[in-house]
Order: sequence, then C-alpha cells, then structure tokens
Amino acid sequence: MRLSIDGAERVFAPEVLVVIGYAGRDRAAVEHHIDELAELGVPRPVSIPLFMVFPPWLISQAPSIAVAGSQSSGEAEIVVVVDGDEAFVTLGSDHTDRVLESVDIAASKAVCPKPVATSGWPAAAVGDRWEDLTLRSRIDGGVVYQDGSAAGNLPPLELVAAIPWAGPRPGCFAAFTGTVPVIGGIRPSAGFSAELSGPGLEPVELSYRVETVPALEG
Repeated sequence: MRLSIDGAERVFAPEVLVVIGYAGRDRAAVEHHIDELAELGVPRPVSIPLFMVFPPWLISQAPSIAVAGSQSSGEAEIVVVVDGDEAFVTLGSDHTDRVLESVDIAASKAVCPKPVATSGWPAAAVGDRWEDLTLRSRIDGGVVYQDGSAAGNLPPLELVAAIPWAGPRPGCFAAFTGTVPVIGGIRPSAGFSAELSGPGLEPVELSYRVETVPALEG
C-alpha cells in the first residue's frame, strides 16, 4: 500500500484491515439507523461501535474492482493508517454487498475489495480539527451521493484507540472509521468517486470503476 504524504511516497505493509461501523456520535441517531436497517432485514450489530477485522489483501488501490452480483455499493470513509508510533489519514470506500448485508454484516464487507486513495496526510496535520473534515462522494454521471461532515462521527483516532485487540496491537494496520449518510438511498453504480477535504489541507481524492463478473445459468 503506497501513499503520497507531503509530496513523498510512503510504503505501508498493513497486517490487518479494520472496518468500524455504527460510529456516530449521536447514539439515538445510531439506534434509529439500526432500526431502519432492521426493516430491510439487516441484523442488529453485536456492539456499538462495531469493530470488524479482515485480511489486508482486501485493500485495493487499483482503478477498478470486480464484484459478484449487481447489488453492491461504496461509501466514503476516513481511513487511518497506523505504522508503529505514526498515524496517517487517507480516504477509502467501504464497498459492501447489500444483499449479503441482510444476512451477515461482516461477510457482506469481506466479499468486496476496499478501495483506498493514493495520497494522504500525517494525522498531526489534522490536529484537533477532525470535526472540520468533509466527506463527499459521487456516483454515475457525477450524481452527488454523499456530502457530510466528519463531526457526525466519533473522532477517528479515538475509534482506533478503542479497537479491542485480543493480543498485541499489530505494528501496521489500516482502519475505516465510519461514513456519512447517502443522499437518495443506498444504490449500486458502475463508478464511484470521493473526496476528503479540510481547511488548509490538500484534498484527498479517490475514484474507481465497479465491474461485475459474469453470472452463470441456473
């Protein structure tokens, strides 16, 4: 995994990928969202926030990803990359199979690659301005899909510090730390682009195509 940080390329070797769900600051709003998802058949999470671990090879920096089935979609998220005592910030898309999500949340995420941008910032450059960061995304034809403030979520470094490791913390890992609401309902698209921005920071951009593998008869 490679990120351009302050104009220089930095290479990372994550040992694990962590996806953190239900990371909103407003617990009542989180519970309301859980109730909404329950009506669609999505089971209640076992914890709030929900911490899920996956192999690092799910991380993708390719211009396209391949998925099975036509009902998957992305969502823009702040990604924190921890490498030893250092932390860096970038942008990712927690691409998820929405059909499988109604059966098993973790499995619905495990079957899709997780696109990550190729640039980022040192966490120190954000400082205490996490609430000033903005996540935006667009789908096919430039349709606005997300446009929200990170202030609605728990601070990313606070979430990363709360990951309940069963043993020693990995030396290097990447963590997706929550998204913002979609506009017009969750839906698939053949293309997804996103931007993470903040005052005085060079925007981080991500763009990828979604290719569906051929289906079989029967």
